[in-house]
Amino acid sequence: MTSGSDQRVLAPNPFSGSRSRNDVVTFLLVCAVVAASFLGRYSFDLAGFTVRWEQVAPVGFVGWLIVNPGSRLDFLRTLRHPVVLTFLAFIAWNAASTVLFSPSLGKSVAILGWLTIDLLLLAGLMSLGARAVWAENIGIRFVVPWAFAGFAMYLIANRTGGGVSWGTNLDSLYDVYVTRLSATEANIYAAILVFWTLLLVARKGADRRWMIAAAVTVPLGLIASQTRTAVFCMVMGLAVYVAYELVRRRRNPTPLKAFIFGPAAVVVGVLVAYGATTALPDIGTQQRPPSSRQDTEPEVRSDTARPAQDKLGDIDFTGGTVGFRMAVAREAAEDIRGVHLWFGNGTNTFGLRHEQPGSPGVSGHIIMLPVQILYDAGIVGLAILSAFGVVVWRHVPWRRRPIAAALAAAFIAAATLTSMFWFSVVWIILASLLRPSSRDECETGRGAVQNEVEEHPSALETTEIGERI
Repeated sequence: MTSGSDQRVLAPNPFSGSRSRNDVVTFLLVCAVVAASFLGRYSFDLAGFTVRWEQVAPVGFVGWLIVNPGSRLDFLRTLRHPVVLTFLAFIAWNAASTVLFSPSLGKSVAILGWLTIDLLLLAGLMSLGARAVWAENIGIRFVVPWAFAGFAMYLIANRTGGGVSWGTNLDSLYDVYVTRLSATEANIYAAILVFWTLLLVARKGADRRWMIAAAVTVPLGLIASQTRTAVFCMVMGLAVYVAYELVRRRRNPTPLKAFIFGPAAVVVGVLVAYGATTALPDIGTQQRPPSSRQDTEPEVRSDTARPAQDKLGDIDFTGGTVGFRMAVAREAAEDIRGVHLWFGNGTNTFGLRHEQPGSPGVSGHIIMLPVQILYDAGIVGLAILSAFGVVVWRHVPWRRRPIAAALAAAFIAAATLTSMFWFSVVWIILASLLRPSSRDECETGRGAVQNEVEEHPSALETTEIGERI
């Protein structure tokens, strides 16, 4: 049992003496899945396809669930869950559109295979029940060191003029090195920080020391990424979360300070971090050797580089990266006509038909999720994906819906400018939201929570997770 002031998330401890070897192996594979989700930049070639390590880890995890008799039945049952079936329908529709319209099945199959791996990962984590909290605990623990390392590399790369630039790329429009660390790009790095920090905020001060550490380091990581969208997504997510909690306080009498502490700490951290950066000396790359240039986005090159540290404060809705995205959207709209408006053009086919605006010879790509889905799968595909979102919402436990709404708002805003829909972190977080209510949630909830307890009685059979996690 836990007191009202101690609302730590509960789950079976895989290292306790009463736990079997199967639990330990499952836990270690979950660790591998979460760790690989932070390594999106690393891949290898296999049979003509580029395979990412974040795709390999889920296959090993699901393979273990299938061969292990103790988890096989739970996994197979989860494959019939409405959330899984709806996402499967989305993949099937993409496959049908691809067969009908794709100029190159190989390019499309690569993304369809990635989506299938995402589906298996989601189903695998959901089949763990309350133990899916393992993934959440691990991801939250990664946030602080990842944010700190990102800010450190940002400072080092810019102070050395690119002499030491691991984990960074040069944004040539602003002549400043931005942090991506082990993620594919700075936008994805920043989005991952935002998502995991929001989940930490939802724990309502259960681990105040770690919350304070995140409130200090994550804003620094966002500054290191120089990603304006991520800062907006963080603030918007916090606003949605707090507003949702305040509206339903009559049904859920949680002490006000319990859920205000985290958002307040992060907002203060963002303000302090931004204030501190104004006092930093010029960290531009004027002395950078010409051979060290690594452009993050060729489409945003400029003959006249802007002063360093100007990117976060530069809001331009007509040029720069926003202008590039609008140019891509206009080219995509030319192909979304007639039957293609409803059925799409096939998965991952924009680059087969168009070059990158402003970059002759470079295959185009759509990084805005709504446009991407409409182009690939048409109105029907977009409708199926919207239905998937509704089904997910209906299966998120009542107590977890405020943070689910916050994450949904942050994800939609981020994915509209830079989609990370395919990346495993999205599906790990989704599984964390869908897991059964833990003991503390069931004991303090009201109203609809009782229905969740009746539907998931196993949620009451949890024990406290070990500190080593």
